[in-house]
Amino acid sequence: MLGGAVAAPLELADAQDQLVLLNSNLWKTGEVERRSCLILHTAGEQRPPVRRPAEFALFKSAAVGQFTVEAATLEPDSVINRDICLIFGYQDDTHFYYAHISSNSDNKVHNVIMRVDGDSRVRINRETDPEARLSRGWTPIRIQQLENGAISVFVDDLETPLMTANDATYPIGKIGFGAFDDRAAFATLTVE
Repeated sequence: MLGGAVAAPLELADAQDQLVLLNSNLWKTGEVERRSCLILHTAGEQRPPVRRPAEFALFKSAAVGQFTVEAATLEPDSVINRDICLIFGYQDDTHFYYAHISSNSDNKVHNVIMRVDGDSRVRINRETDPEARLSRGWTPIRIQQLENGAISVFVDDLETPLMTANDATYPIGKIGFGAFDDRAAFATLTVE
């Protein structure tokens, strides 16, 4: 767990001392829809050797189990593929999982669970074209990762998973949040 369970939601605007920001100049604290939050105000840029979320914040401690982040996309509705990404099982910059939560679903790279493995990435979720649930406003997103490799991603509905996978490549690692190539805001984190 992340230094033990976070019983109450951790306010991310006040938690920067617990985070490693990939590019600190792309982040700021502020308010979105009357909520204090940590804001990715400028989209990141891809880095070789593999496509993956371009910008993210990681917690300094490793975590296992499940965590919930309240996130909001900052892109207008005209951006069809706007997204938010949650990172988990993070080993290093090219070995981790991410859930790509998008306003689009295409069974390729939007609304998927991916495993980044060195110079490649592979979609590992079982579902084909899961419902696109990312909308404007605050959205709760929960990741559950069990030691046996069972992964569930919940979006908005925190009882029924939107996507599932079974992969035990990275059973423990750091957790984080960010975006593939968009701007986003993150208000709270709860680790169970």
